[in-house]
This record gives sequence, structure tokens and C-alpha cells, in this order.
Amino acid sequence: MYTGSKLVSLEEAIRRAGLKDGMTISFHHQLRDGDNVVNTVLETIAGMGFKGLRLAPTALFPAHKPVLDHVKSGVVNRIEGSMNGPIGSYVSYNPDALASPAVLRSHGRRAAALASGELPVDVAFVAASQTDEYGNCNGIWGKSAFGPMAFSYVDSLYARNVIIVSDNICAHPTHKQEVHEDRVDSVVQVDCIGDPDKIVSGTLSITTEPDRLRIAQDVVDLIDALGIIKDGFGFQSGAGGMSLAATKFLGDRIIEKGVVADFCIGGTTKYVFDIYRQGGVKYIYVGQSFDFASVEFCRDNPEGGVWSTLTAAHYASPGGKGRAVDHLDVVFLGGTEVDVNFNVNVNTHSDGQLLHGIGGHQDTAAGAAFTVILTTILRKTNPIRRDRVTTITTPGDVVDAVVTDQGMAINPRRKDLLEKVEGKDLPLATIEELRDRAYESTGTPTPPRVDRSKIVGLIHWLDGTVMDTVFKVEEEK
Repeated sequence: MYTGSKLVSLEEAIRRAGLKDGMTISFHHQLRDGDNVVNTVLETIAGMGFKGLRLAPTALFPAHKPVLDHVKSGVVNRIEGSMNGPIGSYVSYNPDALASPAVLRSHGRRAAALASGELPVDVAFVAASQTDEYGNCNGIWGKSAFGPMAFSYVDSLYARNVIIVSDNICAHPTHKQEVHEDRVDSVVQVDCIGDPDKIVSGTLSITTEPDRLRIAQDVVDLIDALGIIKDGFGFQSGAGGMSLAATKFLGDRIIEKGVVADFCIGGTTKYVFDIYRQGGVKYIYVGQSFDFASVEFCRDNPEGGVWSTLTAAHYASPGGKGRAVDHLDVVFLGGTEVDVNFNVNVNTHSDGQLLHGIGGHQDTAAGAAFTVILTTILRKTNPIRRDRVTTITTPGDVVDAVVTDQGMAINPRRKDLLEKVEGKDLPLATIEELRDRAYESTGTPTPPRVDRSKIVGLIHWLDGTVMDTVFKVEEEK
């Protein structure tokens, strides 16, 4: 039983955790590209002589490029988590750098894997922007505030040992407590857990590109034509420039129609809270804060009456007794590619490189009553509409429509939706027509050069089965 302060050095916390070669360590990604914790911890672990560790982050970002040094030296030899940017690119060309293929899961599937023991975590390193010496902590106060700790909460429940890492040690008790001391083994103070300018974006802005604005407006027109925008509906918002525009336009339509949504879930921005302030939505489930305005709103408004932290398990775990995503009436999502069977790729680029994670894409697509994908038909000279996606992340049987700058297509299996939009003033097309329009501009795409004898990563579906396989990308000759 713990009776005193848990504040120790990082080295001492690791020793107390009983870390051994081959064990699994986890991190959360809500510090995003401003994170200093992963690199600091791995540098310390390497200095202590550990080898063969499995890294199980919710996601890695370009800021985590130093992880590659630890892969090359053998400190890390397995990765189960999203690899955004240089780490994914390196592994795409060098799969033998890892002892086994990388495993990618959605937010909800990862939560289920932790709970079931499929992904056992030996030591969870939990970044917190404020903590007391006993480990009661949060992510909304302090110089490195990043928003509610929706992802790390699950790790704190199931990890064998939990270490809080913070640059802001406050008097006991912490004002707001998202992870409680009963789950915490050690508390570590560092100089800086992250760069505030890269943790969240203070200049997150709506796209100004006409084709993308048209997509955002067309999405709202489609949702409205289907009768979804009405009192009591629930929606999920996003944080990309096009998704921000769609969120703003949806908010404008909500206010214009005089309806009130019951709830919004997902990554939040000022545009979501603008809808709330105008009376357009009653309640907000915050999974991540994507801008400073969202962090400030959560800090300045007591949790409960207006908003609550949406943990990864509550959000979407298929192993739980209820999922917030199953109450969604509509979700709009992006993708790197969409094919004629409405399969969506969010993990690889068309050259086969594994550069992105799954996030909540599968979770919300499967849970929402209406799932719509927003993308242009081209990205530079590469067709995004194609015969077959390079990698299937989200299968077409849970995708209901695709909206592009060249028209929108509804999945033929949704005859009910086709009947509702019949005769409406919408730029309807078949998915094959959208593909043809893309190919007219670019020509038929060349399949990626991959070595199918070398597996880079496995894309898991919600039930833990393998949805698709990512193979080694061959160097250009």
C-alpha cells in the first residue's frame, strides 16, 4: 500500500516498475507532434540497457523520429500502434527492422485489446499537464495543457504499472482528476512534456480552397436532404480543414433550421463549441482537444453539465457494454483512397507506404447510422477514386456515401437513402463515374511496387481479425 509521496526520478520509476527485456510499454498521443515524453523515456530506457521492448503507443508522430534510433539499436523491436510519418516510412522499406509486423488498431479496438489481455501493457507512461505527488492528474491545466486524458485512462486501468510524467507538480489534491492515485505507481517530474505550439494548433483554420469548400457544403446539403438534421440527432466532428468547414456549415444549418442536436462526439474545436454557444447542441463528449479554444473551454467550464471526457473505451470499444459511436446519426470522415466498392484506405499512400493510423475511422463508420467520406477525386496527380484501394482500412459495407469535388455517390446497398434523395437538387453520380473522372485526368494508376514476401504491418478490424496486410515497399530503381 502506498502511504507517501510517489514522486521519484524517471530511472527510479522504471526500476520500481520492474521493467525487463521484452516487455511492453505504452504512451498516449494527445501531445501529438509536440510530445517530448516518448523520446525522453526511451532515451532513459536505452541508457539503462533494456532491449527488445514492444512499443504500444496510441500513435506516433514526426516528433518521435528518434524512435528509429532505438529500433536500429534493438531497444525497440516491436510496434503496435499508429506510425505517422518517418517511422512508418522507415518500416515500410525496412520491415526486418522489427521482430514481427507492426499491428494497427482503431481507438476502440485498442481499448478492447488492453481490456482482454490481447495487448498486455507492463508499464504505461502517462503524460499529464498537471499532477499532485500522489498521481491524481489531468490534461487541462498547466503550461503544456492538451485537453482531457481520454486515451491514457484505459492504459491506467489495465497496465501492470502506471507512471505519471508531468512538468507541473501541484499541491494535493489536484483540482481536476482524470487519472486517480489508486491507479498510479510513480510520479515523475520533467522539465517539459511537450511544446504547446505543436500540441494543439492555435491557428486551426477552415480550408479556403474552393473545391474543398464545395465538398463541405455538399455534405451538409446531403445530410439535410436525408432528413438527418433534426432535433435530437448526434454527430461527430473532425479537425482537418475540410472537416472544419463541414462542421461550421453544419452548425450554420442547425441554427438556420432552429433544431438542437442532442450531442456531438470526437475531436473538438472552437467550431463545435460555437454550435453549443448558439444553442445548437446540448452536450459534447470530448475525445481530444484539437485547438486551444477547446482546451480553454474544458478548463473554464465544469465537466458534467456541458461536456465530459470520452474515454477510448466508452467511445468505441467493441468489448464493452456500450459505445458512444453506436448512437451517432452521422459521421463525416476522410481517406487517402476510396474504391468502387466503397472501401476506404486511411493507412497507406498509393505507393504503399504506411504513413497513417486508423484512429476512430473504423469505429465511427461501423457505429454511425450514416457514414460519409469527404475527399477530392485527385491528390496532386494521384487518383483517390480507383478500382481498388492500396490498403483496406474500413470496408465498404459500413460506408454509405462518398462526396467529392466532382459529385457524390451513395452506396447502392443503401436503397433507402437513394429513395430519399431522388429528385433532390444534388450532384449525384455513381462511384464508377467518379472513378472514371479521376482516371480521365490522371490515367489508370500503376500498382505500388511491393514485396509480398515481406510483411510490414497488419490492419486489424474491430473484432481483432486482420482486415488487410501492408507489404514492404520496394526502392525505385
